[in-house]
Amino acid sequence: MKNIYHKLILLLLLPAMTGCRFSFDIEDSGIEPCICVVSYICADSLFNADVYKSVPVHQAGKADMDLVSPSYSLKCNGKEVETVSRDIDTHGIGIASKAFKTGDELALTVSAEGMETVMATTIVPGCFPEHSVETYVDEQGNNCARIHYKNDRHSDDYYAVAVETSTTIQYEDSDPFIITGFAMPQAGHNEISIDPSAYSPVVHQFGDRCLFIWSDEENEDDTYEMKFQTNNYPYTAETAVRFHLYRLSKEMYRYLYAQYDSTYNPFAYMGLSSPSFTYSNVLNGAGCFCAYSVVCSDWMKINMEE
Repeated sequence: MKNIYHKLILLLLLPAMTGCRFSFDIEDSGIEPCICVVSYICADSLFNADVYKSVPVHQAGKADMDLVSPSYSLKCNGKEVETVSRDIDTHGIGIASKAFKTGDELALTVSAEGMETVMATTIVPGCFPEHSVETYVDEQGNNCARIHYKNDRHSDDYYAVAVETSTTIQYEDSDPFIITGFAMPQAGHNEISIDPSAYSPVVHQFGDRCLFIWSDEENEDDTYEMKFQTNNYPYTAETAVRFHLYRLSKEMYRYLYAQYDSTYNPFAYMGLSSPSFTYSNVLNGAGCFCAYSVVCSDWMKINMEE
């Protein structure tokens, strides 16, 4: 009980200890429009990159958003590759190409009239290492998973996992049907916590799924443990899950982590830390040019908890 009181007092005093403020004129920031590149490159899947014009906040709704006379070059392992392009809704272009394999080094250069040329590089990472996955229900009734994997101690590696669900519904006197989707993080556990022992995974929305993200620096025992929640439908006959296991390029890990930090860090909202700024590996521009590979586990049944 005494520890709880100490934490409450600390929380009450912290705002008083951080009363620094500063202001700036966003119209006099010196920030100019730039080219933005967004590309998540999946190993063995067709390449796609969206390129558009990004403008400062004070020019939003006023500036011309069209890219004028854009040109680009995509190289794989130093050799230019064939591409096709299309117009996209953001007044930019979409660039498509063949699929690339793990280990390929990709470089994209984009130019447009009146704007600085941008360039970005990434390497398609190898597959998720040899692994095993087990599911269990903890003492609090949470659905949990434990992933054991063989990590390469001689390199910096970055990983993620998404939990796909398949729930069989069986009403009385009717044929069963299946509802599929992706699990969410356990309620209340997706924000950075002031308690260092609390369960607070790095989780970020990625398309239709939530990615639980980590680096090998955070898991020296080569084990990742997670808690997740699934939808508990009436008349559930059976629920199964399978795990999409990702290996991320360093650029993708840093980009997703920065987005998570800017979205879920409560200390920035409370004025207890500096605001987070989005990471970008696009030289002279914005966005992220990154890559990943993914494998899927087999389906496994789990217990549904009320």
